[in-house]
Amino acid sequence: MEKLYSRLAGAYFFVATIALMLLAFAFLVIAIWDVSVGFFSGSFVSGALSGVSLLVIGFAVIETAKFIAEEEILRNRELRSSTESRRSITKFVTIIVIAASLEALVMVFKATREDISLAIYPAVLFVAAMFGLVALGIYQWLSSRILGPDDKDIDRNSE
Repeated sequence: MEKLYSRLAGAYFFVATIALMLLAFAFLVIAIWDVSVGFFSGSFVSGALSGVSLLVIGFAVIETAKFIAEEEILRNRELRSSTESRRSITKFVTIIVIAASLEALVMVFKATREDISLAIYPAVLFVAAMFGLVALGIYQWLSSRILGPDDKDIDRNSE
């Protein structure tokens, strides 16, 4: 039963990774289309901001697909140490923080062009992204003090 589950999970991760990559490339094509339409219709800045927004989302989607491929398909699914677990979590949360920060930046530009009262939404998104970054820092700091039995890290508290 375990072997069946492992194969089904592997197949799911493979199909999900391919689907995410296809969606990211679709965002790329739509972004190029938005910029082109904006350029020829005279609203280049609006089209460019829309395109950048889609590219940021595509960036997050493709990085998530890459993360899944690396962690679940290409490598053994079992994490070997707490250090490896920290690296995986750090990488995934970093992808989210970067994407949210970039999207907040794009939203600020859109809000300042349309209605400055809408700037509260990107500000809240940026605060949430920074909260995620601070939480990641706290997680790394706390987890670096804990060594698993199979970790080869140097215990920083004993130095």
